[in-house]
Amino acid sequence: MKVHRFRGVAFAAAVVLAACHGTEATYSVAGSVSGSTVPVVLKLNGGSDIAQNGDGSFKFSEKLLKGDTFNVQIVDTNDQCSVVNGSGTVAMSNITDVTISCIAQASQTPQLTIIRLANLDGSQENPAVSTAASGAGGIVVFPSTTQPMPITGGITFTGLTTVAGQVNIHLAPSGNPAGNGAVIVPLVLASDGLTAVVPPGTTLNTALLGPLLRGELYFNVETAANPNGEIRGAIQLQGGAAASVAALDKSQVVPPTGSTATGLGTLLADRATGRVLIAYITHTVTGAGTADLRTSAGLGSLVVAFTNQLANIGAGTNLANPPAATTLTAQNLVDFDSSLLYFNVNGDIRGNISQLPQ
Repeated sequence: MKVHRFRGVAFAAAVVLAACHGTEATYSVAGSVSGSTVPVVLKLNGGSDIAQNGDGSFKFSEKLLKGDTFNVQIVDTNDQCSVVNGSGTVAMSNITDVTISCIAQASQTPQLTIIRLANLDGSQENPAVSTAASGAGGIVVFPSTTQPMPITGGITFTGLTTVAGQVNIHLAPSGNPAGNGAVIVPLVLASDGLTAVVPPGTTLNTALLGPLLRGELYFNVETAANPNGEIRGAIQLQGGAAASVAALDKSQVVPPTGSTATGLGTLLADRATGRVLIAYITHTVTGAGTADLRTSAGLGSLVVAFTNQLANIGAGTNLANPPAATTLTAQNLVDFDSSLLYFNVNGDIRGNISQLPQ
């Protein structure tokens, strides 16, 4: 009997120890979709897909730990969607209030900016490629049904088997987003070999609006080892991005300068992790020494320095971009939402950054 009671005490102690030092508590992410007009796919941190037939509540099966970041995005092939409470850091409770609201793109007057993101890997190539390489990026399109649509954006990538060759945006066959299609926008490869951007002044034909919304545009990165593409990513994700396109000129400098140069800055960053998906400035500043991203918060300071590539893309237009692995801090994202960040080239021209409507 004594032995039996000892075993009982030992077992109880083991239970207590397991409770104190066992598996950490995990938390779920859930919410709802409204206004969609087609079936949708929901993603948590780029995976954990939930396919559902339009509107309704959802809950991801993947569980997260306290301190994990989360980013909920949606693939909707017909609508423009906004995600509220969809990104952040897990505290000590389940996430239950992710709200995704969608509206048919054709019904918007005026139409909102189209922001689409992509994650690239070898599995999306057709046929699939075995590679450790990956990438991320996105595009911003100013839609129209009557005139060419301005587009900006690009990708950053890492881990290619050989150096990147041609990097392009392709158009998949209609109704077959996984199929291989023709090049529609050749991208400019930056000097770091890890960043590729849409050339300045690029537009899309209005006939591409439908394929864009259907997720039939994709990024593709070619290498010598994989001349048809080593990594690929469908341009289809909505939500979860701090996104801005800012015109640069002398009037935004404090005090204004006498420069006649102009520029355009693009920034897309993951709201959960701060990862810069793509950032760059194209500009016409002659002999520019510096280019960067800055904040005017407090006394103002440098956020990240860009590499200035003089006359890199022809016609007197220069390209400046940050290191491919750049990450914004939580405070940087707060400053972004307060419209306190800005692009700067040599102190000659500046472009103030604000979240694009989407």
